[in-house]
Amino acid sequence: MVTVLDEVVDEQYEPSKDDVEEYAVWLGMELPEDNELLWIAREGLLAPLPKPWKPCQTEENDIFYFNFETGESTWDHPCDARYRQLYNGKKREKTERKEKKLAKEKEEREKEHRRPLLDMPN
Repeated sequence: MVTVLDEVVDEQYEPSKDDVEEYAVWLGMELPEDNELLWIAREGLLAPLPKPWKPCQTEENDIFYFNFETGESTWDHPCDARYRQLYNGKKREKTERKEKKLAKEKEEREKEHRRPLLDMPN
């Protein structure tokens, strides 16, 4: 037997640091390297269920989500994929910025190395 639950949103709820980090790792984050992206995990933990999804509970007290319009069900929160995609996009941007910075630094070092000794200040 499955029980359809009502989603109760606690406006005062603030996820703990441990909860945020655990969810971040579940999304694929590498901590502490991705600490500046923890806001994504926090936002994901606070995300309400989109309509027409409802939380449901099995006889074993496991929670899953059911879409009453499409008949789809999932063990993962329906918003998890969106937050994983958001993280992957931000991680990609971060990696690209880092690679550009490293390439520019390398180019500057090589440029300095090629300067003739006569151009060097005393």
